[in-house]
Amino acid sequence: MQTFDWSPPVAGRIVSAPRALDSLAGLLADLDLAGVVLVTSPSMARSPVFATLREQAGDRIVGVHATVTPHSPMTDVRTLRDMAVARGADGYVALGGSSVIDTAKAAMWLDLDTTRRRTVAVPAMFGGAEVTPRAGVTDEGRKVGLSDERIVPAAVVLDPRVPAALPSRLTHVSVANALAHCVEGLVGTGRSPLTDAFYLRSLALIRDGVDRLDEPGEAMSAFQSAAVLAALPRVGMAAAHAVVHVLAPLARVGHAVAHGVVGRTVMSYTAPAVPDRHALIADALRADTALDGVTSVLDTLGVPRGLRAAGVDRAQLSLVADALLESGLPGNPRPIDGRDGLLRILDHAWSGELPQDW
Repeated sequence: MQTFDWSPPVAGRIVSAPRALDSLAGLLADLDLAGVVLVTSPSMARSPVFATLREQAGDRIVGVHATVTPHSPMTDVRTLRDMAVARGADGYVALGGSSVIDTAKAAMWLDLDTTRRRTVAVPAMFGGAEVTPRAGVTDEGRKVGLSDERIVPAAVVLDPRVPAALPSRLTHVSVANALAHCVEGLVGTGRSPLTDAFYLRSLALIRDGVDRLDEPGEAMSAFQSAAVLAALPRVGMAAAHAVVHVLAPLARVGHAVAHGVVGRTVMSYTAPAVPDRHALIADALRADTALDGVTSVLDTLGVPRGLRAAGVDRAQLSLVADALLESGLPGNPRPIDGRDGLLRILDHAWSGELPQDW
């Protein structure tokens, strides 16, 4: 019998449909949000789905904040919060990737002691920020995590038209976020048969979505559900996540690419310690081995195998290692042997070439 202690996730209402964005007006009314600030990125603000969002929100819009950039700088978060205060907003509608949603969640976090604003999240990517109580921001170049159950969005709108409005090279690569949550969650601390169910179903949906890329609506819908399932369990992740949270802002590489490359490398390193766990991953991805399955998915999605191909300077690896050691060597099912062991993993992540025997 396996012993575990797990608290079910707290999540808001989740609405999924081929044209789910058309229900936004009714959703805002149900939540009694009379004045909202629309939050998005400059590129998303030019998309047709943003026009649909504006039409649906109508006269409830009291402001538009379309300046969100990757990694959610705290300066931008404060600008958003100040706009909400000045305009008397009682909520946010966040349309975009994890940085957009985290910016709205971080703005909520700043006001938790005074005002309880709520957020409706309309994700365009597959990082799962729409259902978690954590907002990852950057403050003076350093990654910071803000966490509180009260910042979980009150509602999530899953409309496949939203990711489909972005270039496919961006949305396809973003699936690596959900894949990384599954691979690390299945070997992470606090896992249980209950959390396994979330991750394994998410992996199956990812595999189905990859197999149906020629049907964009079906693929995007599968990836959206997979991202939510992969983010809900909140199991302690393995070393790859700790590396990515330092590497991505420092090396200025996208989180999804970093998760795909580093996750695959750490997975290869960890494999000897968790053969039973990797057998589950292989089965869910319909592959001979877990690493084969993950590599096949990442290759099909267009994720580079190495950080070098993503434009990362090899000289930055030592800076990443030092930053990780300063905060404490990341935990992993197969322990990492100090700075040398960490640099070896980073070096293979950079080249994309995995050794036969670690």
